[in-house]
Amino acid sequence: MMYRTICFAGIFMALITPVHAQVEDSPITPIQNLFDAMREHNGDKILAQFTATASLQRAQSDGSIKTTELDKFAKGISNATAYLDEHLLAFDVNQNGNLASVWTPYVFYYDEQLSHCGINSFQLVHTQNGWKIQYLIDNTHQGSCEAFIADNG
Repeated sequence: MMYRTICFAGIFMALITPVHAQVEDSPITPIQNLFDAMREHNGDKILAQFTATASLQRAQSDGSIKTTELDKFAKGISNATAYLDEHLLAFDVNQNGNLASVWTPYVFYYDEQLSHCGINSFQLVHTQNGWKIQYLIDNTHQGSCEAFIADNG
């Protein structure tokens, strides 16, 4: 009887372990960790989600591109006194091997007040340390965030 119990436990662990590994090793993981780190004002955790050569940009409403240095972004979040909370409404993931693209409509709250909304576009690579963000560009929706949420939520 003891042998059956041990065998069953071994088979059960073998079956569930790959599922857990797949969830942990997902292109979505560093994205979720990034926004958790923003809520925690944790600059080191923010930086840990990116590759060493990552780029962070915003597509402005006039068509120009604004680049932000990742270190300055992380430091600014760390020093912020307001509660920063970005809600991701959905994930559109495209992956092939060690490359993934993730599109996420978002709504940003500043001290629990709706501030703005838009789209995040992430390019991620799978490294020896798991999935990392190589490139993030976002925009802000030029219109009603309530309508944006209804359309994307």
